[in-house]
Amino acid sequence: MSGQEKILWFDATAGASGDMILGALVDLGAPFARVKQAIASLGLHGVRVTRKAVVRAAVAATKIDVGISGHAHDDHHVHTRHGRRDPVHRHGHDHGRTLSDIRKIIAAAPIEPAVRDRALVVFRRLVEAEGEAHGLPAKSVHLHEAGAADAIADVVGVCVALHAIGPDRIVVSPLTTGAGTVACAHGLYPVPGPATSLLLRGAPLTGIEAEGERLTPTGAAILTSIANEYGGPPTMTLTRVGHGAGTREYPERPNIVRAMLGARVTPDRGAATPQLAPKILVVEFTVDDATPQLLAYAIERLFAAGALDVHTSPVQMKKGRAGHQITTLVRPDDFDAVTRAALTETTTFGLRFRAEGRLELARAIEKVATPYGTIRVKVGRLSDQEVQRTPEYEDCAAAARKHRVPLAVVQQAALSKRRPKQAVAAKKRR
Repeated sequence: MSGQEKILWFDATAGASGDMILGALVDLGAPFARVKQAIASLGLHGVRVTRKAVVRAAVAATKIDVGISGHAHDDHHVHTRHGRRDPVHRHGHDHGRTLSDIRKIIAAAPIEPAVRDRALVVFRRLVEAEGEAHGLPAKSVHLHEAGAADAIADVVGVCVALHAIGPDRIVVSPLTTGAGTVACAHGLYPVPGPATSLLLRGAPLTGIEAEGERLTPTGAAILTSIANEYGGPPTMTLTRVGHGAGTREYPERPNIVRAMLGARVTPDRGAATPQLAPKILVVEFTVDDATPQLLAYAIERLFAAGALDVHTSPVQMKKGRAGHQITTLVRPDDFDAVTRAALTETTTFGLRFRAEGRLELARAIEKVATPYGTIRVKVGRLSDQEVQRTPEYEDCAAAARKHRVPLAVVQQAALSKRRPKQAVAAKKRR
């Protein structure tokens, strides 16, 4: 039996900001009322969210405005103060939010755990990049009051919209940063700005000449955090298209983010033997001076760069030091991005790789209805017979938190369900 994979592709070749990405998802069909409700639940003083239909270079699009005390923020100046960038402040500033403050705001809101967790990942990366760019530890970075508020609204809104759409895989186009300079509180910075540049490590850039800042730090943080892979439109049957508009008009192309949603059939490749898959690359390296936090973050970035699997093993290294061996499985097309992430996000000075063959079961993703909501289940088949059935952990964990039941209860509920056709077929075999 064949399954379907829901794929979401973001076309950010014109640039991107948080509100443009949110506009594209709302235009695609994400419920705006749910987005507004989630943002309102954050308790951000003076924040209001509106939508309107606009046209950018003859393309109809949705414009999302996040108003702060009566003033909508500029899509290409995410953290603003008196019309100039002022994203980072040191200790003692009276009007700033730290990462700890932002965590408390998001954690206290009655939003889905999966939404909360994804939003916190985006903000952690954003604040860490700002800190690295300005020579500050992440805990010392303060975002200006207005900038932090609209950025929180953008990030949470995008995460709510993504959760509502529910893609199985997210692909992001090469990114256009823009060129020239941008006015900041500390002077003129080249485009892309320091924090944006750091966030883009491992991501492909278009090289398209476009004056001005086209990719904001918040836009970069969102897209590089949610991307499962980068590239052009993936192979899929297109079902919906959404356009999210920026504030400005540019002469060379529409100032929009485009979101395209489609489905790709996962064929039933069951045969007398498991499916012989194309060769895969195994990338390995060792470290003996990395903290647990650095390793956890590096593994996250390896997956974001396209790694199929990452695992660590304890090893004994020279001079009797305990260390870790990191083993990563990579498709050939993702080799450059994954090895770049390995070399830039860990303390290793080199790595080794080899090509290996791979056998795998025919796979499909099914969605089953349980008393705790819809759960995705990964099914493996051999010779057209089901031999593996595993509920998706993230779905089960989110449902367990929401309904306050043990994780194992949700997993068992998902395993006990079958789609109608399967149930009938199983009955006939008996």
